[in-house]
Amino acid sequence: MAIGVTTPEARRRIGRLERIWEEPSGLVGWLTTTDHKRIGLLYFFTTLLFFGAGGVEALLLRTQLIGPDRGLLSPETYNQLFTMHGITMVFLVVVPMSTGAFGNYLLPLMIGARDMAFPRMNAASYWIFLAAGLFIYTGLFLGTAPDAGWFDYVPLAEKDFTPSAGIDFYALGLIFIGVSTTVAAINFIVTIFKLRAPGMSLNRMPLFCYAFLAVSFALVFALPPLNTALVFLELDRLLGFHFYDVALGGSPLLWQHLFWIFGHPEVYIIILPAFGIATSIIPAFARRRMVAYPFVAIAEVLVAFIGFGVWAHHMFAVGLATVTAVYFAAASLIIVIPSAIQLFAWITTLVAGRPRFATPLLWIVGFIIFFIVGGLSGIMFAAIPFDQQAHDTYFVVAHFHFVIFGAAMFPLLGGIYYWFPKVTGRMYYERLGQASFWLSFVGATMTFFPMHIVGLLGMPRRVYTYESGLGWSGYNLAETIGSYLLGLGLLLVVVNLVVSRFRGRLAGDDPFAGGTLEWATSSPPPEYNYAVIPTVTSAYPMWDREDRLQDERRLSEGVMTLEEGHETAGTTVLDSDLDEILEMPSESWSPVLVAATLTCVFALVLTKHYAVAGGFLLLTFVALAAWHWHEPGARWAEQRRSALPNGLWGIYLLIATEGALFGCLIATYFYLRFQATAWPLGGIEPPNVVVPLVLAGALAATSLPMLGSSLAAQAGRARLAWGLILTALVVQTGYFAYEIHSFANDLAGFRPEENAYGSMYYTLLGADHAHVFVGLLLDLWLLGRLVGGLTQYRVTAVRAVAWYWHFANVMTLLVVGTILSAAA
Repeated sequence: MAIGVTTPEARRRIGRLERIWEEPSGLVGWLTTTDHKRIGLLYFFTTLLFFGAGGVEALLLRTQLIGPDRGLLSPETYNQLFTMHGITMVFLVVVPMSTGAFGNYLLPLMIGARDMAFPRMNAASYWIFLAAGLFIYTGLFLGTAPDAGWFDYVPLAEKDFTPSAGIDFYALGLIFIGVSTTVAAINFIVTIFKLRAPGMSLNRMPLFCYAFLAVSFALVFALPPLNTALVFLELDRLLGFHFYDVALGGSPLLWQHLFWIFGHPEVYIIILPAFGIATSIIPAFARRRMVAYPFVAIAEVLVAFIGFGVWAHHMFAVGLATVTAVYFAAASLIIVIPSAIQLFAWITTLVAGRPRFATPLLWIVGFIIFFIVGGLSGIMFAAIPFDQQAHDTYFVVAHFHFVIFGAAMFPLLGGIYYWFPKVTGRMYYERLGQASFWLSFVGATMTFFPMHIVGLLGMPRRVYTYESGLGWSGYNLAETIGSYLLGLGLLLVVVNLVVSRFRGRLAGDDPFAGGTLEWATSSPPPEYNYAVIPTVTSAYPMWDREDRLQDERRLSEGVMTLEEGHETAGTTVLDSDLDEILEMPSESWSPVLVAATLTCVFALVLTKHYAVAGGFLLLTFVALAAWHWHEPGARWAEQRRSALPNGLWGIYLLIATEGALFGCLIATYFYLRFQATAWPLGGIEPPNVVVPLVLAGALAATSLPMLGSSLAAQAGRARLAWGLILTALVVQTGYFAYEIHSFANDLAGFRPEENAYGSMYYTLLGADHAHVFVGLLLDLWLLGRLVGGLTQYRVTAVRAVAWYWHFANVMTLLVVGTILSAAA
């Protein structure tokens, strides 16, 4: 239940918080909002629209296949629609709906925080996501949609075979989405680690949060391989590079390795939020705590971790070495263990409790059934002979949809019903909710289960029609009828929620007697979330009645009300002890401006206006500088000093994801080198050793003045910090100027278009130089800010930029060492 306002002093504090946290009304309020709840709603309604688009695409595909020799769709249109359907559901619906909508809205409420760790970055992630989704769909509206599948295999996706701009919309659009998803993942990690309510130690954190923590770490390390593959593809298509061209030293299998290093963790990225939602709904309706809480928490993390070691089980048919295939088959079986731990915990909790099968729990039961079916068929693919026989048949489509739709979307639908009263303050219609579940459950079963059979009968995936007499017609008819039943069930969900929003009975603050903190505030929650930062002494704080009464007393006494400004509590990572009081940024136009300028960058790259695109990229940096002009503050709690402020957490995670990107680039270099008969290729002379080593050493030496500036800033010596940064900047600028001169005058003696070696050489150095350029901009920004003296914010900024340069310098040494290895 929400805190009762029983005294005049409490009412005064509430009124003050309302004035401090109030955002503008109307359109301006939505455009400039940094409120995590509003951003969650923006994500929800945007992904709902994309879900509708993906559903229409699926129905058109199924209608085309309702019988043999149908002509509703041409082969070209069919290819575009099944590609857009996959892209939409994987990249524009399931992940952003789970992390963007559910995660944004619920996670700060569950941990007792008033907002995300980086509110403006949170807003930017949404606007970039929206722009990226519209960017991809622009290709469909222009008649040049991607048509090589959501996996976009080369060489089909290369310019020679698909000259239209559809693949460019795909590649650039997914890189664009990757920017949004990466910053969102970093934000979730820092929020979970640093903004939990005092007392919410890691062993008291909701399992929902563990699922989202695992997802966020998986995204940080899974997106760089995909982005690497996409950048290679665009360099091939737009500039004539040769990463995937066998004739000039490239490899089509390189795409598959990079894509599936992302693609298989992506399966768990999609389904882990579903696990988190299940662990929230089951205890509430089973009326007992989750069985084996610590094992479930560990299992959620292990699923994300092990998921990185099974990518090649998608490639058993490409001719991998036997020992390699056996390893990935074994890893594919091992990942069943943490999944099974959670499955048994859910079932045991239901059996040991007194379950009430209301609409949200029905969706979770349906999820468990579909997860078992999809999991069992997934284990079958770990058997190499079976995988080779069923590869590229509809059996794969059946398995994939049981996992991705049945096991991932059903909990999301259950979560929509479960948290609908929290978001709107009204109850949904129960009978209509149960009817929507049964229609969807029967429809999904009819749609996807016959695909197993027709796949075993030999029907290949991605065919737009088939002949009669093959024994597939009846199954395809059943699948299409099921798809319309499923569509009707999903439409009923929307009708129920729309009608309930306006006519449903008032829900109260905690209609389901949930155990987690989001039910401790009003429905819908106020802009500041909590009038007093909640007390937490267990993993199910809403079932600790004394703690909630303690919150009421603290409100009247003014303890942890944080009413001096736009503030929330910062805590330590492990035990969640109160560490500092953080000032949170309020509404801002900067996130929208950043998204707008980035959109122009990607659109101009698509149209090959590279110089103008570079200009808009500089405007993006200007918008980011304006973003950070206002400095949110912080004050230490009880003389404590945090070892790692939020800004340092952010830069460390950025370094992690950029390190993974460079790891992919360097691994690609050696992958292509070890496949080549000679290296460098095409008679290219090995690079000169002396000059690159001297330059790289000079750049690496700038880590010393950057370290000194960090120490000086922490000691309060602003002038010394300023001078040391300027000293480093002079050397760094000299290095960058020479490298640009080398590129412009072809001092290497060859071009990137010559062969895969040239492509790899220039791409590695280009990525490194791009990071050096960003570092130069950060130095200039710091020099400008330090003119006004030191603040706590600026000290953290100096430390963060110093760490960025340490990373950039190490990467320069690794890149130069990798390139010079050709001379060995």
